[in-house]
Amino acid sequence: MATFIGLPAALRVIWAEIEPLIHSQQWPFWLGFAGILALWAAWWRHTRWARFITTIEHESLHAIVGMLSLIPVRELKVREDGSGHVLFEPPGHWLLYLSPYFIPLLLLIEVGLIGLMGLPDDAERALLGALLGLSLVGHLRQIHPRQTDFRQAGWVFTVAFLPTAFLLAYGAAFTMLQGGQLGAIPSFLSNWGGEVLNDAQWSWHHLQQWWTR
Repeated sequence: MATFIGLPAALRVIWAEIEPLIHSQQWPFWLGFAGILALWAAWWRHTRWARFITTIEHESLHAIVGMLSLIPVRELKVREDGSGHVLFEPPGHWLLYLSPYFIPLLLLIEVGLIGLMGLPDDAERALLGALLGLSLVGHLRQIHPRQTDFRQAGWVFTVAFLPTAFLLAYGAAFTMLQGGQLGAIPSFLSNWGGEVLNDAQWSWHHLQQWWTR
């Protein structure tokens, strides 16, 4: 259900947030965002430090979710080459396995720090766009079929849940960056919930019509 109803609704809500900004004076944000994507594609994705930073975020989220859900974490290790692992006492659960693939932890921390720097508006917008781009490509780098976390969470559940969760997480982050406050996130999620309800009602209505023919 999340794939067939939640995902299209997420795409529409995100586009509703982005489309007005394409024609507004948001060029510093988009310049920073595009610049990071270009640097990542041309250079940074091949560097050890980039893999190291994204792996720290990934493994830290495993550990944080594990501790918050009272699962003892026995070891957290990140190597220079960008590999790493977290050892915890089983059993695990789906959020522990999948949270590093859609929660932008470093982005939230970095945005909080930028707010304390008092930068000029254009410089702040450009830096926020760059950080969003860096967080996005860092997450996308880690999503591939060889991830053992997907097998542990269950492939069917991962395919049904992760695309929508990823879009909602980054849609909420984008909304927060544009609105400048966390209060924009509930409004974004509420809009998504309304779109999901409309899609579900539309699907049920047409299913009933087809069944009664």
